[in-house]
Amino acid sequence: MSFADLGAEVGLSPHGAAARVRRLQAAGVITGFTTTVALAKVGRALDAFIDVSLLPKTSPETFEAFVASLPATQELAFVTGRFDYHVRVACHDADDLDQTVRAIRRNGGASLTETRIVLRSTTISHPLGVP
Repeated sequence: MSFADLGAEVGLSPHGAAARVRRLQAAGVITGFTTTVALAKVGRALDAFIDVSLLPKTSPETFEAFVASLPATQELAFVTGRFDYHVRVACHDADDLDQTVRAIRRNGGASLTETRIVLRSTTISHPLGVP
């Protein structure tokens, strides 16, 4: 979004919007900007969640580095509950998902995995200033 569009959205001039964004960056409120990619358009249409429990001997750092190196990995979260990690992957197809899960089990130090395929998802965007 341009500063002109942002300013129009929040009632500021383009210069005012740019100054506000820079102040928020300097204060650490805005920590970065992202680009969203239509994964299906780059051949990764199969979206899935893999929940992972680690073997007692597996260090979190080793597991995290391994999973981050997998091409399908989109997101990795250390979580509470029955599993240790929640991994979101974007795969080419079912075979790619199978190979990704097998790699996590074989080389990632997982004791247990549970995989769910995403049938539909919605990204929710809140207007500026709304938590």
